[in-house]
Amino acid sequence: MGMSASFYRVSNSMLQTIMSNIDDIDEILYESQEIQDTELDIDKSWHGIYFLLTGDASFETANQSLAGQAILGGDEIGEEQGYGPLRFLPASKVIEIHRELSSISVSELASRFHLEKINKEEIYPSEGNWTEEDRDYLVEHYAELVKFYQIAASNEESILLLMH
Repeated sequence: MGMSASFYRVSNSMLQTIMSNIDDIDEILYESQEIQDTELDIDKSWHGIYFLLTGDASFETANQSLAGQAILGGDEIGEEQGYGPLRFLPASKVIEIHRELSSISVSELASRFHLEKINKEEIYPSEGNWTEEDRDYLVEHYAELVKFYQIAASNEESILLLMH
């Protein structure tokens, strides 16, 4: 099955509901149509995109750059949700991250894909078995992620990040 990443755009009112009912986060996440309608699932591309954005395979710099925070940033909230707790990015941080991602074009991200390096670093999910065709997989999900952050920033929404 593997580890996938999902992102959810949340309004201020939904965020207040979540924070007030953090013990019911499973029900809210999986049963709220409002949240389900805003989900972006980037599948298993999260580590590859993170690596192309930051050059870091180890996650040690996740919160040091806005680009890294787009994938692995935010404050932990609630209990374990699969591969760690849910993470939260406030609307103000979402706007900053969107500006950063907007400065990294899809073609620039694609140019950072160096097959030998990505295989040497054993980037998930292919851990040494990446091919040139996998560049498109990462680039497509990156384009979706940039659009997702653009919508959230323009709506002044917060983002929840979930590894599952």
